[in-house]
Amino acid sequence: MAALSGFTKTNLDKQGFGGLDDEAKSCFARPLRFTPAVGTVLIVVGLALQSPIFLGVGAIVPLTGALFPRGMILDLVYNLGVRHIFGAPALPPTPSPRRFSYLLSTVLIAGSAVSFFYGLSALGFVLGGMVALGGTILTTTHWCLGSWFYRLFFAHRAAR
Repeated sequence: MAALSGFTKTNLDKQGFGGLDDEAKSCFARPLRFTPAVGTVLIVVGLALQSPIFLGVGAIVPLTGALFPRGMILDLVYNLGVRHIFGAPALPPTPSPRRFSYLLSTVLIAGSAVSFFYGLSALGFVLGGMVALGGTILTTTHWCLGSWFYRLFFAHRAAR
C-alpha cells in the first residue's frame, strides 16, 4: 500500500475522515475519488447540453449524499458494483463536512438548472462550472472547498 502525502492526509482529515488511521486513509484515498469524478463528468455533460432537466435531475445525486451518509447514489453504485471489479474496500460513511459540500453542490447545480430553464445561460455556466471546478479539484487533490466552508462556519462542531 502506498504511503500518502501529508497534504492528502490533511485534506482527508478536513473532509471529516480524521477518525481513520493512516492505513485506512491510504486504503480509501483512491476509492474516495470515484464519487466526485463521476459527479463532475455528469455536471460537465449537463453543462455541455445546457439541459435544465439533466442538471435538475443531476442535482438529486449530491442531495442524496447530503441527506444519507451511507446512501449517496454514486457511493452505492461504487459499493454495490464497481469496487468488486477492482477488489477495493467499500466506502466509509460520508462525514458531515463532505455532506455539507454535497448540499452546497445541490444548491449550485439546481441554480444552474433553473438558470438554463430561464435562458440565463451565462449564470448557468457559472453556477455549474463552480461545482465542476470544485469536483475536479476534489478528485485530483482531495481538497474540498465545501468542507473548508463547513469548517469556517461550524468550527466549534468541526473541532470535536
